Amino acid sequence: MRAERAARAGRARVPSLRWRITAATALLLVVTNVVVGAVTVVAFRGYLVDRLDAELATAASRTVGGPDGAHAPPPTSSAGSGSDPDNAFIGAPGQAAGTVVAIFRGGDTVLAGYTDDRGRQHVLTSAQERALAAVPSDGHPETVDLGRLGSYRTQAVGDSGDVFVTALPVGDLDAAIGRLLLVIGVVTALGLVVAAWASAVLVRRSLRPLERVASVASEVAALDLERGDPVIPVRVAPADLSANREVAQVGTALNRLLGHVARALTVRRDAEAGMRTFIADASHELRTPIATVRAYAELTAGSSDVEAIHRNVHRIGRETVRMGDLVEELLLLARLDAGAASVGEAPVGPAPAHDPVDLTSMVVEATMDARTTSPGHRWVLQVDGDEPLLVPGDAGQLRRVVTNLVTNARVHTPEGTTVVVSLQRVPAGPDGAHVARLVVANDGPPVPAEALPTLFDRFTRGEASRSRDSGTSGLGLAIVRAVVAAHGGSVRVVSGPGRTAFTVDLPGEP
Repeated sequence: MRAERAARAGRARVPSLRWRITAATALLLVVTNVVVGAVTVVAFRGYLVDRLDAELATAASRTVGGPDGAHAPPPTSSAGSGSDPDNAFIGAPGQAAGTVVAIFRGGDTVLAGYTDDRGRQHVLTSAQERALAAVPSDGHPETVDLGRLGSYRTQAVGDSGDVFVTALPVGDLDAAIGRLLLVIGVVTALGLVVAAWASAVLVRRSLRPLERVASVASEVAALDLERGDPVIPVRVAPADLSANREVAQVGTALNRLLGHVARALTVRRDAEAGMRTFIADASHELRTPIATVRAYAELTAGSSDVEAIHRNVHRIGRETVRMGDLVEELLLLARLDAGAASVGEAPVGPAPAHDPVDLTSMVVEATMDARTTSPGHRWVLQVDGDEPLLVPGDAGQLRRVVTNLVTNARVHTPEGTTVVVSLQRVPAGPDGAHVARLVVANDGPPVPAEALPTLFDRFTRGEASRSRDSGTSGLGLAIVRAVVAAHGGSVRVVSGPGRTAFTVDLPGEP
């Protein structure tokens, strides 16, 4: 119970497949949007910088081509405001507001300032002038930090010992990039929410058939298969099997597994029922001779008649032989069953030998013995050819097959019945293979139709009149079937008015 609770707790801590798929989808969407956004921002910033550099080149050409800056006095407004009509160089027509212009001659500042969007001229601080003076005069744009004015894109051009520096603010570019990042972030967040919701709904809908498959498995687990009907009534519905390929694979495998389990339970139930019947019949078979032995032993112990004692001892010996024969037959069946159960594994019981066995001589001997012990029957022997018919196998077990079939015909038919014992070679293939076919037929009363399906089962007798008083144990035909099966052959019976025939086919010696 504690282990089951721990297992449930462990399953509760593990995220469900639905949420794991949703989280994976959301993570993939976030990563994709971040990558796409980063590439977009880098490309867009490069585009804006190129445009700003083009504008800077145009502004720089105006600066160099303007009035003679060498004689233009610097702006006189130290407060950074006012207008200097003599200094038209700063804020020349065509230059954008905020364009910074500086002219350096021999390391000295000739002028440095900018005009704001209201037309007022402003001078630069010493630090800002030094930053502009450090820009290489090779004409390549560079980004320079001008303190409180912010970042500027600058270009310095040398002309006859003078250096003309033009700078455009980068603030608008940074503002555009910021707005783009904001838009990408908002779109990513909204897309993430919508995609997560849609993914959760889609995954939930897609996993519903799988949940029903799990429900079928839970219903089967809740069934009491040990005591109840071995037939498992629940299966995965055909609609779920057609939902998608993955669910169809799982559901089909589960249905096939449930079918195997149901068949295994049915076989086990039948085996248990057969074992109970077998034990009951064996107990009943042994009870009669044991009771007889006990009764005659008690009579012998209290008797002084020597002749009666001899009769009692003879009867006890006969019942003892009967019990011994029954036990030997049960042991033989157990060994044959063990060998049949070990196909593909290490043999549990002794496998039958595969020596050449002269089946012809066995059939002749068994028929001659039957003529001697049962002269009231008419015995007919039919054997093909003059050469003995050989089959590979165990001589003792095959002799028991022939003897049991002949004894069965002798014991269970009345006197005057004709019994035909035939042995023939039957071709079994184009390569010269053949089977030995043994047929024991009689014209006595037929076997009841209801008894035919179980005639080769243990402790089965063809008629109610053929009871235990006939001297047979009910194991003869069961031994015949087991031995024939162990030798790779087959046995069958056909019974009707006027003819009952037992046919055994055994692989012949190549």
